[in-house]
Amino acid sequence: MADKYWDIDDALAEQQRIPCFVALDIPGYGFLDGNQSEKLLKNTRVEIPYWLVVPLTVNDSVELEYPACFSKRVLDDLESQATAVNLNGLCSCFFEFGIKFVNLIDDSVLGKALADAFAARLMEIMLRSQSGRTHGKFVAYLDDTEKKIFAIGRESVRSMQEWASSKSTGERVQTARVLQRAAGAAPVL
Repeated sequence: MADKYWDIDDALAEQQRIPCFVALDIPGYGFLDGNQSEKLLKNTRVEIPYWLVVPLTVNDSVELEYPACFSKRVLDDLESQATAVNLNGLCSCFFEFGIKFVNLIDDSVLGKALADAFAARLMEIMLRSQSGRTHGKFVAYLDDTEKKIFAIGRESVRSMQEWASSKSTGERVQTARVLQRAAGAAPVL
């Protein structure tokens, strides 16, 4: 966490709320339920941000439920047609939060489902980012991580086109002199 302290994406992912049941009375946390009492009472259902859930799970003060963005329906949709799911509508930092949540609950099934969905979506993102067309609706369905990848794909196409156009105007890529000497070729002056 220390290395990601200034990472805005990490901070946004840690703000995502997780529904949970309080396993025991927790003094000083009554404000989470919106009541005026000093303590959060046992068996109360509350939604708590990820960053606060982590210390509460250490001593088993809460029992976690899956957030709506990782519901069975969403995971089934991701399995059947991953690229058609509007992840941005579910959680703008879906995969970043998914990594954190999977590590918190240690669920290999959810981890595999997220990894498979990411791989399937990544192929489509790269295919679409390499085309010259606009993909407004598709991009709107991407989460923040995917949008960054899409932008990198677009930038790589632009750079490649710049390089190709400079190649046709007469600028040539030449072997560095150091490499020419190492290969035993006479240097070009």
